Amino acid sequence: MKVEASGEALEYIREHGGRLYVWADPRGCCGGTRFIRSSTEPPGKAEGFAMIQVGGVELYLKAPAERLPDTLDIDVKGRRHPRVGAYWDGCAYLV
Repeated sequence: MKVEASGEALEYIREHGGRLYVWADPRGCCGGTRFIRSSTEPPGKAEGFAMIQVGGVELYLKAPAERLPDTLDIDVKGRRHPRVGAYWDGCAYLV
């Protein structure tokens, strides 16, 4: 798996504790589509996450059925209320 994180995203993560959690929403919709979620705070019980060091931050990834993306893109989205977004092979969702 290749992780591509923007400098802006890495800076944001460092300023918010130095950890990013990325997971697929357990609730599916539209025929099983699951959205990719990301947060600098652990999502409830943060179990089953694998930790990867990326650019001086800790990335915690929970891949459904051990299916890792080829590329995980991490960037900051939103101007008024910035937050980190993660994209699984270029998409904000899994099918």
